[in-house]
Amino acid sequence: MIESSGTAPVITGSWIDVVHANARDGVYWNRCTLAYSAAEWRTLVRHLRRDLGVELLLLQNTAKDGGAVYPSKIESWQWHTRNCVDPVGALISACSAEGMKFYPGVGAPLAHHLGGPEPYSEAAFRWYAAMSEEMFGRYGAEPAWSGWYLFHEMAVRRGLFAPHEIAFARRLVDEWKRLTPGQPVIASPYFEGGWARIDPASSDELARQVEASGLDIIAYQDGVGVGTARQLESHAEAGNNAPLFEALRRVHDRTPCRLWANCETFSFENEIWGQPLIPAPFERIRQQCAGAAPFVDRIVAYIVPGTLTSQVVCPGLGAPETESRYADYRRYLTEVGHPARTG
Repeated sequence: MIESSGTAPVITGSWIDVVHANARDGVYWNRCTLAYSAAEWRTLVRHLRRDLGVELLLLQNTAKDGGAVYPSKIESWQWHTRNCVDPVGALISACSAEGMKFYPGVGAPLAHHLGGPEPYSEAAFRWYAAMSEEMFGRYGAEPAWSGWYLFHEMAVRRGLFAPHEIAFARRLVDEWKRLTPGQPVIASPYFEGGWARIDPASSDELARQVEASGLDIIAYQDGVGVGTARQLESHAEAGNNAPLFEALRRVHDRTPCRLWANCETFSFENEIWGQPLIPAPFERIRQQCAGAAPFVDRIVAYIVPGTLTSQVVCPGLGAPETESRYADYRRYLTEVGHPARTG
């Protein structure tokens, strides 16, 4: 139903964390973002927009371990953000000032308060609905508010989603459409069990699932970041997303759901899975963008802050190599003629 002629091979959207859902992954930016002032959030957002051409931000999660990342009456406590009482408010206000779009990821990584080990329970839905009402009540009048991000990462297993994941996603989509008619809902599923691929035999059913979900946009994770360099060398497609997104294009052209690529800009420190996230080699990021671009409507990334940002502008945000990766990406934007603003 929707056909794409592709997009420029550049990243125009990113997730952003107040506190990363996985504390080990987020070592190199949690240490900064939890201490950011409202002014530092404004500096980061302005840098993302003007120096890197980022047009939209997706807040990864609104809570973690029973604590909210903003002043909430839903959760029993709030994460201690030392220099900013309301980092979500600071973020969305900064996005409004820069003319950017903001999508809150209503959700939390584990959760006792989401119905124990079962994230699809009635208790979980009630929690999502209550937090959504609260978030929209606090921030919905901001010009940057543009829709919703489904925090729970659905999985594509052997070419298909689990039916209960699609059903729960649809329930949340319907709740969000009730709150904000006409605003899009975005999801970012991952591929379970190895290299990301689509089974042609299941593509018709996958298209039916995508349409049944009610989602407006799906930004599939390309899966490159979760493998070590040595593991990726064993795959002919290493660093080349083209086969995956070409197959997904054929699926999405049968649905009203737009197709984005989530190109992972990180590697694991020391090439050990589960260690802190650090910037990926730039040539890998270049290939990821080039492979996806012909088939998708937009390239977004987990994550630009801390992997592609300047440590001159945002001191300490990311691992030591982040500054050189920023320089690499700025040169690349010049090469491809992307009109990221400066100053």
